[in-house]
Amino acid sequence: MKYYILEGTFIENHPTGDELKKVMGEHFAYLKVGLENGSVSLSGPKTGGDGGIVIVKSDNIEDFCNEDPFVRQGVQKYRVLEFSPNEYLDCLKEWAKQ
Repeated sequence: MKYYILEGTFIENHPTGDELKKVMGEHFAYLKVGLENGSVSLSGPKTGGDGGIVIVKSDNIEDFCNEDPFVRQGVQKYRVLEFSPNEYLDCLKEWAKQ
């Protein structure tokens, strides 16, 4: 299992209005599945509203990113940073050791 920080940045001319609201709901549902299955430890929007951050563990980060509705629908792209956790809060020990 590998660990990643994903920095999402909105793509120029991405969907807006009702179409964006629909895709945003799908994106939130996608991340919720990750929170429930333990692959995502946290996520949230960047200050400024031009994308977001996701902390995730995955055996196939390309699939994780490409299956995100925001990526599939051309709303954002991810910058992927792999890291090795070695210091963390007690509440994250189980997540980091899986």
